[in-house]
Amino acid sequence: MERVRAARAVLRRAGHDLALLAVDTIFSSAGILTPTDAFMLGLQEEARAAGGLFLADEVQAGFGRGGRNLWRFQDFGLTPDFVTLGKPMGNGHPVAALVTRREIAEAFVEVDEYFSTFGGNPVSCVAALTVLDVIEQTGLVERCGQVGAELRAGLQELVPEVRGQGLMVGVELPDAGGFAERLREHGVLVGTTGPSGGVLKIRPPLIWESAEVGRFLSAFRNALR
Repeated sequence: MERVRAARAVLRRAGHDLALLAVDTIFSSAGILTPTDAFMLGLQEEARAAGGLFLADEVQAGFGRGGRNLWRFQDFGLTPDFVTLGKPMGNGHPVAALVTRREIAEAFVEVDEYFSTFGGNPVSCVAALTVLDVIEQTGLVERCGQVGAELRAGLQELVPEVRGQGLMVGVELPDAGGFAERLREHGVLVGTTGPSGGVLKIRPPLIWESAEVGRFLSAFRNALR
């Protein structure tokens, strides 16, 4: 909270104030950190106390990846003014969206004109709706929670620092970049994240099952040797 207040103080000294606070619902670029409910609710309260709006970024953590709800902001009990969606929204098809309340959208068009060359493309909309149908029909959110728990439990038997939720998992290692290269040699591709790139970013497809977890853990063990 102190950093938000400090940033607001800087804005006010320049004659402005906080207009919007945008927050990722899992801190992926910071090393796959999972904030507490109290922290996230506090951020929302700080934004609104300043007269600003609150945006929940679900581009990476949304569509059930957290394994509890379709959207991560639901896990915290947040009521965002905006939600940003993208990447998994079309399962490979390029599509993204900004979701907001009707009164905000209506207020926006009263003061400005919005135009998008590709906005509302019917093919993209069908792709996005189909993704939502498949997630619901196949129970992917629940499966993501179960498979993610299995993956984290297996990793915790091999290394001490494992964190995350659902199928968004971080593993902190002394040489994460080098280890990612060794994993690649065993047929597994992962990225790195965190301020110094010291965390493996494990974000597999939501269709993973126990068999894929087993193959991943086998490759992980081999890369540790």
